[in-house]
Amino acid sequence: MSCNSSGCQSNCYKNGDQVSDSPPPPPAANNSSNLCLKCKTNSPITPGSLSGDEARFCADCFRSNIYGKFRLAVASHAMISPSDNVLVAFSGGPSSRVALQFVHVLQDRAQKNFEASKDKSLPVFGVGVAFIDESAVYPVSSDKVDGAIQDMRSVVSNLAPPTKQLHVVPIENIYASDSSDGKDRLTKLLDAVNDATGKEDLLLHLRMMALQKVASQNGYNRLILGSCTSRIACHVLAATVKGRGYSLSADIQYVDARWEVPVVLPLRDCTSQELNLLCHLDGLKTLQPFDSPPSGINGLISSFVNVLQDS
Repeated sequence: MSCNSSGCQSNCYKNGDQVSDSPPPPPAANNSSNLCLKCKTNSPITPGSLSGDEARFCADCFRSNIYGKFRLAVASHAMISPSDNVLVAFSGGPSSRVALQFVHVLQDRAQKNFEASKDKSLPVFGVGVAFIDESAVYPVSSDKVDGAIQDMRSVVSNLAPPTKQLHVVPIENIYASDSSDGKDRLTKLLDAVNDATGKEDLLLHLRMMALQKVASQNGYNRLILGSCTSRIACHVLAATVKGRGYSLSADIQYVDARWEVPVVLPLRDCTSQELNLLCHLDGLKTLQPFDSPPSGINGLISSFVNVLQDS
């Protein structure tokens, strides 16, 4: 009710029927969900590209996050030191392409710091790139292989100095420098394995032996692989099914010192989806001349992991 008093200072209504029963206006909509989770400024990456928090990053923050994982792995496990000479295994796929790019960025920053320092006390680590030519195993035309190798040379040569040497090595060179004899011996070895899974596993081991040979013969003391979380998950499941769980702890560690040239995995904490998207965002050219999908047990495991990632 109104007080009907002329001296009232309470600003009450003179008539009770003037009181509004309408609810207060709703608060303004919060658009923070439409902004980057980290910078709160830019729009996030296109929905559907990723799942989890990474899908809520903008392109710049996403790029910084992936490189941060790489940098943390390198620093925490002493993968690369100023005096090292590292060899990057480059197949042309997204994982190895990102590994090459990140190693290049790391070397470029070390080079700039070296040039800016007065005493020049810390040297800049060297970088080489190795591509294993498996045309002796897969039925791929020589024109396609030659074109892919030329594209790889272009990718490596377009990286800023220091210069990086590209080693193109036929996989049959694990036997001898005579390619014809080595190719015959390789063919006989692979033909002796009947099942598809065993042949793929043998080829994987031969590929690693070829990389080790390149590294040891050219003075490299670190071998960098682009193996990511998705590939490691496939390896863990496949090795368990095959009864090879005894070696898993060594297979998936950041630094595998069982080899003559230690093998390091700086992208171990990144998924294949993240690396594919990064290549798309940064326009990193990828090529896979020997793009043969896995079969047998490896193929089943790979399909299973892909379904899990997409769900």
